[in-house]
Parts: sequence; structure tokens; C-alpha cells
Amino acid sequence: MEKWKIIILLLPVSLASCFHDLDETGAFHSKYNANERFEMSQEWSSTHPFQIILIPDSDYSVLFCSDTHIGTYEEFNLVLNAAKSPSAAALVVAGDITRGHPESYDTLETLMNTADSVNWFFTPGNHDLYFGGWDEYFPRFGASSYYFVVSTPAGNDVFIILDSGSGTLGSLQLDWLTEVLESFHSSARHITIATHLNVFKDGFGTTSGLPIEEVNVLLDLCARYEVDYVIGGHDHDRNESELGPTNYIIMDQCHDDEDGSSYLEINYGSESINHDFHSLE
Repeated sequence: MEKWKIIILLLPVSLASCFHDLDETGAFHSKYNANERFEMSQEWSSTHPFQIILIPDSDYSVLFCSDTHIGTYEEFNLVLNAAKSPSAAALVVAGDITRGHPESYDTLETLMNTADSVNWFFTPGNHDLYFGGWDEYFPRFGASSYYFVVSTPAGNDVFIILDSGSGTLGSLQLDWLTEVLESFHSSARHITIATHLNVFKDGFGTTSGLPIEEVNVLLDLCARYEVDYVIGGHDHDRNESELGPTNYIIMDQCHDDEDGSSYLEINYGSESINHDFHSLE
């Protein structure tokens, strides 16, 4: 009996761990599962082909951040301004962009309408799907699983965006990921994957990563197809791991109400690829 009491007490803590202001009402499940969202994303992509960003130089950067939890957006606005740099080809926001409520989505959409000089790409996190959030996300921002290409004089770099917002990638998305990697492996200069949940954790915590079965598949694919980076968020606690050819990075949050916020910049070049974190404090 005491064991069940402990589980019941810890459950809300686990759900709230990715954001301290979570109202748990309506936040226990997403209306659509990973396979359903993937099928909707594929239908959307059939009329919205993948984007190719043409860069005149062989060297450029892409900015990444996560867990902005809009509401307020002072720190995220700093990232948007950094993404307007001529050297930045794109900005990827890896989930928990909003607090899930319609008002939060309204604020985000209004903000992004002012960032027309930025090539920005989203994928949802768990908070974006709470409170029926997919019904807000999808009509405004479209597919949550897709890829884009940055084309340079030295070659093409591929960026694959995965939806792990409900805690799993799902079988359909993993099959699609395999097909995309197979398609681009021989021609791509660099390959980067971004999603909300993470592959590796540092220490113990109340947040959770991908299911171990999916982690094993992802690790195998990254080794087989020589993926350069897998970028995630969710934990609000930076961690870097390297396995084979792949760097696995968990980003800090980019949230006004927490200390230690930062964003990630990856520099892609013809001779090398490297990354830096930029503090927002």
C-alpha cells in the first residue's frame, strides 16, 4: 500500500518537471498519438515540399533552442535577434515552445510573424500537446516531422526534424527516418537530427527520454548513416555525449523564469563542424 502511495505522489512531479507552472488539468495525454500526428504531417508535406535554403558561402551556422514556454519571450527574442545574423542559415526550436494554451499559441504566432527574415523550424514538445495543443499547433505551423536542406557551394547539409512530443517517435516515423537517411546518406555533407526528447541523460531526474527500444534503433541509424548531431531538450539541463560519429546534445532551456538559459549554435563548414553554447543571462 505504501508503494502505491509513493507512485501516486511522484506522478504529478514527473509531469510537471519540464515546466514549473504546469496546470495538470487536461495534461495527462495528447489527443493524437505519434503515428497519427506523423500521418497528418505527411499529408501536409505533400502540398508543402521540403525547404531548400541556398547559402552563397560554404560556412554558416544554425541556431537551436528548446523549452521557451511562451508566455513571456524576452530570452527567446534574444535568440530570434541572433538568428537574423547573415551567417545564420536557420533557427530550430526543439519543442516545449508554448504552454499549450491557445493564448500561448497566439503570442507565439504573432511573434514569429515579426521574424520574416529568419528561416525558422519547429517541432512540438509535450507541453505543446497538452490541453489539446495539437489542434492549435498543426493549423498554424503544419508538419511536426519533416526535413530541410541547406545547400552550399561545397555540398548539401540535411536537417531532420522529429516529433517526440508525446513521449515516443512511433513506428511510422522511425520507418520514415530510415528512408530519409538512406536517401541522403551518400550525398549529404552533414546530417543533423533535432527533436524534443533526448537519447542520453546525465544522472537521475524526473523527466524521461525516449523508450529504450526506440533509443536502440536511433543509435543504430546514427552509427550506420554517420549522423553528425542529435539535438534535444526537455530536461532543462545541458548534457553532451559522443558515441561513434555522433554528438548527442541536450540543450538548456530558453525560458524567462529560469536561470542558466542558453542557445546552441552549430557551425557547419567544408573542413569541420563544431558547436558553441551562448548564455542568455
